Order: sequence, then structure tokens, then C-alpha cells
Amino acid sequence: MTVLGLTCAVACSPARSATTSALPRPGAGAPHSPRPAGAGAPDAVRATGDIRGQVSSAAWGKPVVTEQFDGTRLDPRKWMVYDSPDARENPRTESATRVSGGRLRLTGGVYRTRDLSGGIASRLHQRYGRWEVRMRAERGVGYSAVALLWPERFGDPEYAEINFAEVIDPTRRSVGLFVHRGPDDEQTHHVLRTDFTRWHTVAVDWLPRSLTFWLDGRKVWTYRGPLIPQRTPMGLALQNDQVCDRGRGFCRDRTTPRWVTMDVDWVRIYRAPGASAPHR
Repeated sequence: MTVLGLTCAVACSPARSATTSALPRPGAGAPHSPRPAGAGAPDAVRATGDIRGQVSSAAWGKPVVTEQFDGTRLDPRKWMVYDSPDARENPRTESATRVSGGRLRLTGGVYRTRDLSGGIASRLHQRYGRWEVRMRAERGVGYSAVALLWPERFGDPEYAEINFAEVIDPTRRSVGLFVHRGPDDEQTHHVLRTDFTRWHTVAVDWLPRSLTFWLDGRKVWTYRGPLIPQRTPMGLALQNDQVCDRGRGFCRDRTTPRWVTMDVDWVRIYRAPGASAPHR
């Protein structure tokens, strides 16, 4: 898997929307939150059926990945840490990624005179399933906190991307949900108002005929359409992106704190019933 050059259109609009368009691709201290209680936790899937439709909470079974971010370092067998400080878009340094206090901390800021940020990617890829992330983001112009699914090999066999939380709004009071597909980056999106300086659990269910997006156990958007990925295994990426490449208004400015951190408390990944084994 290559380092990502994310991602999608601006998600700062306060209005709720769901549109499809063809756009040029832009690039290849709060209190600690409660721990997950397992497959029956409140944010689990609520629908019923099989892999062709919706899947019940019980049908997801045991997570294939449960990450609590305990200890002081990431397991390199499970996670890849980005380190691409010379990238033109979304430059990142491994120094921006650390594990501390039971959290993953991705911190954007100026590292040795360079404005950089951080991110990690799961080494597990699968077709269909459920991904859950508990996260929050500090305010600050110039950075976007993102939880997304990215192909094992972008463009082979298809171009695809699913952003189930993209918090580019510097006030962190809105979040964008995006589905991308195709070499021309055809996309659809939905925008929600919520305060992401507070802890929230975001989730996406990817099935052959639907994508269902969840916020704190509440279903907020279901997409059924031609942009749903069909052929490519996808994996989780967590990124606090430096987004200055999008234009002057997206660069850090005098209002931006010295350090702007995205915190992730935990991650869970499930296989869809009947799906093939994940790729590692």
C-alpha cells in the first residue's frame, strides 16, 4: 500500500446535502472516552439480513481487529505509519504520530520549519465489512481529521475511496461523508453538523448494494448507487491531513495553534458474513 495523497472535496458546508458530481482528483484535553463493550455496543449495526443487504449486529460476529492503542507504540504488523515530508500534497512525518495515554495522537504543526501532519493505515484489507472509529479533533485552520477506507492498490482494479468522517472545518462543527469512484473522481457526499472537538464514534457498513454511515449509534446516511466499490479490497486509514495544497484559505494562519491534534481512542473492524478472508 502506498502513502495516500488524500482526498476529496471540501466538507465545510453547514448545510446537509447529498449530491453527485465529477471533479478533478485533488491528489493520489478532553476527558478520555469510554472503551467499547464488544459487538453489542450501542453503535453496532441495527438492521437485519445477509451480505446482499443489511446485516444485523449479531451477524457481524467478533471483530477481526480490535485496537485500543494501549502501550507506547503501534504494532508494525497491523499498522503502517506515514512518512512523506517531501510530498506536494498532504506532506507527513512519522514524528507526528504517537501513542500515549491509551490514544493514537496525530499532530499537525511545524516540524523543523515545515508544516507537516501524520497518519496511519491498517495492513488489513477486505471486501465488505464494518469499520468503527472513536475520534475527536482539536480546532485549527490548516488540518483535516479523516477516517476513511482506501484501496489495497488504488486504481487496480478500481479507483475508490470512502470517507466516513472528514472534518476539514477548522471549527470542527461539521463533518463530511464522501463516496468516490472512478478515474475522474465521481463522488457523492453528505454533510452533518456536530461538534468534533468532543468524542464521537463514527462507523461505516460496506456491503455490495449499500453503504451505511453511523454517528454515535445513529444511522445518518445510506447510499445505494453506482459509486459503491465492488472489486477492490479496502483498508482503514486514519489521517490528520495538512491541507494547504487546496488553496490559501486552507493553510495554517495566525489563528492556528502551534499543534493541532486528532485523537483516536479505539478502532474495531468486522468482516461481512460470507465474505472472503481479509488480506494482510
